This record gives sequence, C-alpha cells and structure tokens, in this order.
Amino acid sequence: MKEHFSTENYEPRHCFEAWRNAVCSRLINAKAQRTQATAFSGSFTYSTLAEVDIAWHTSHTGLIWQRTPQCIRQHPANDYYIGLLRSGHGQLAQHEHRSQLNTGDLVIYDAATPFSFAMEQAELNIIRLPRHAFDKSTPGISAMAGARLDPKRPGINTLKQMMTEAFHYNSDTESDGHTAQFANTLLDLVAAAINLQKSEHTHQPDLYARMVAWLKQHMYHPITVAELANAHHVSSRTVSRLFAAQGTTPMSTLWQLRLTASRKALLEGRARSITEVAIDHGFKDVSHFSQAFRKAFGCSPTSVTKKTAA
Repeated sequence: MKEHFSTENYEPRHCFEAWRNAVCSRLINAKAQRTQATAFSGSFTYSTLAEVDIAWHTSHTGLIWQRTPQCIRQHPANDYYIGLLRSGHGQLAQHEHRSQLNTGDLVIYDAATPFSFAMEQAELNIIRLPRHAFDKSTPGISAMAGARLDPKRPGINTLKQMMTEAFHYNSDTESDGHTAQFANTLLDLVAAAINLQKSEHTHQPDLYARMVAWLKQHMYHPITVAELANAHHVSSRTVSRLFAAQGTTPMSTLWQLRLTASRKALLEGRARSITEVAIDHGFKDVSHFSQAFRKAFGCSPTSVTKKTAA
C-alpha cells in the first residue's frame, strides 16, 4: 500500500516543515534547510514491497539535508540507502566522498554516519538497504557511502529500470509470493551492481588487500592507524571502516601478522629463545606474547620449539 503526501493542502508557511516531517518519519531523521527564499512545494510517496522500503520524494526548490552527529544520537539508524536522481542535480558529501550528482545518477549513503545532501529541484527515488544483509552481501559497502556509482559498470542500467518498475509496482494486484520474489530480486540486483562497482579495477589489488600487504611489509615497526591511512592517502575513518567490513581492525590484523611470523620463525628454528622471538615481533612482554600465541594457535610457543627440536 502506498502512502502519498503533498504540500498542496498546506498553507505556504507550513509546507516545508510538513514535507520534512513526512520524509523523516519514514526514512532518515535529518536536519533540512531551504537554500532559497521562494515558496516551497514538494511531495513524498512511500511504500513497502514485501520487506523492502521504497520512497519517492520531490522538492521544487533548493534544500540541504544534514544527518548530523546530534541527529544520529537522538534518532539512531544504521541502514544504507541507494538513491536514483530522476531529475535536478545535487551534491552528496559523506566520509571522503564529494559526489556531484546529475539526472540519472545513482548514489549510496549511510544513515549511521554524518552526511550532507544538497539538492536543487530534485526528484529522488530511494531504496532502504538493510545493513545486516548488505554488510554480508557487499563487503566494503560502508566505504562507498557518499560515492556516485559509475554508470558505465555492468548492472547499472538494469538496476535503474527495475527501480522504475518498483516505484510503479502495484502490490494490491499481485500475489504476496510474486511481490516477495520481485523485492528479493531487486535487492539482489542492487548488491550485484555494488559489487561490480568495486571490481572496476580488478587488475589492481583492492584497498583492503593493499593495506594488509603494507602492514605485512612494515610489521616489525611501530605502526598507527594514522600512518596506515597516510600511506594510502585516505582518512583514518576509511581505514577503520574497511577493516570493520572484514570483521577485524587494523591493529588486530597487525598483531595476527606478527604472531604468524613469530610462529614461522619458531618452526624454522630461527629464534634462539622465546624471549627473542617475542621482542623481534613487537611484543614487549613475553607473558603477553605467550597468551596471544596460545589464543591464536591453540598451543604455547614452547611446545612449537620442542616439536622443532625433536
């Protein structure tokens, strides 16, 4: 069932706030500010296909949506969204991305972190992407928040067409089973299109893999997240998000690399003592090293040296 809101039935002085409230109550709660002094008019349509939330909103004057830290604290939400700009133009800023958007562009944004979305006479189609599902089906999607999708990549034109059909889909005249199938296919297509974006430069290692390789190369030196970020010309937040998408952190990965290297040194008999291998691999405390080693490999460093000696 579709819900439709229009400013036509409101007094001019109430139009913008009523429209903003309609959008925020169904999508993301955010601050909205008009950029023009002219009278505001707009509309908003919301519906659910099976468990997929879709929306269509128009604003005939300029405005800026801001998902601020205060909004996030007061109105927590952590889903992703994909937006298709049907008309108008805009700019989305989130994390390190600053995306200029024109008619026909697709963009990803994330309700869990701050963003700013400026629009000029925009008509926007929106689909909510459940975070728990898309973190699994599209690893690294969080790093794409604020990014405009490359229209030349496979799946984009098909996705635009299916999104158009979704917004005109009449669930009242279709069976629940067919509606669920359509909705699931739509989400699968979104996931495929996003994953194909990330494989654009398949001839190069992806950013996460390059960071892990860099950590391995420098693991014998003191390393901070800021140093890792600077080495790859990204922000520390981007580094943390990329590793979080893999279920880990940069420091956890570093220590795992050090532990793996220490185990190899012990197996190959290249260490004269447990203390030496611990210090060589960044551990200042032998007891801490032994505990971490046992947790990682299920045995003590001493047992490895005994097997090697035998």
